[in-house]
Amino acid sequence: MPKTEVILTEVEKQNWREYCLNQGSSEADTLRMLIHQLAPDASSLDDFKEIKSNKITIRLSNENLQKLSYRAKTEGYTSQTHWVTASVLSNLHREPILTTDEMACLRNSNRQLAAMGRNLNQIARVLNIEFRESDKITKYMIENLSKQIDKHTEKVYRLLDKNRTRWNIANVTAS
Repeated sequence: MPKTEVILTEVEKQNWREYCLNQGSSEADTLRMLIHQLAPDASSLDDFKEIKSNKITIRLSNENLQKLSYRAKTEGYTSQTHWVTASVLSNLHREPILTTDEMACLRNSNRQLAAMGRNLNQIARVLNIEFRESDKITKYMIENLSKQIDKHTEKVYRLLDKNRTRWNIANVTAS
């Protein structure tokens, strides 16, 4: 097989080794990936290995495994595997992947929105049908409901923005 040689300083070589080690890849494999990313026409995928099951195994340095564990715990994931799966899916689909707690928060959000909708329907009914009793609806009641909706909308936006930021997804907007 043809060979390319590069002369590096001791510092460059050490940095390259550490980089490859942190990536969990050999120096040669990392260089092949870089060549493929920078010049796809000049690279070859002949040695790409397709997996035969839906299970993928990865190896990480102790330092990276500790970082992964820390992120998984602090972001509310129940295991490292769930965090890695969410990370991969987020990268593949370019959209947020929510934790179980975040999903529960959004379910609760939907319940609250439904309750607010029922309140609005009751107000509209009083104003449209039972106009004689419309004096029971006060400006304070409507302003209070509006504040609840604004507060709720901000809470959902923060949750989605936190998730978008977690996975570095720039094109997702919370509306």
